Amino acid sequence: MMDKEGNYNMCKAVIDLTNKGRAEGHTEAIAFSIKSIMQSFNYSFEQACAVLKIDAKDMERYRKMI
Repeated sequence: MMDKEGNYNMCKAVIDLTNKGRAEGHTEAIAFSIKSIMQSFNYSFEQACAVLKIDAKDMERYRKMI
């Protein structure tokens, strides 16, 4: 990451990358959970999302992953 003067802040870059990886891992874990609920309980996608209390606005992102 560059600051106003064009210098790199490597600590911030590493923290940002770590946080991005965590967010991606969290998203993948939720998609896996939805798929597992659908298979284990023979639920629809919408029913599995309801069990996990996933908002309607986020459902489309997970639908694309499954």
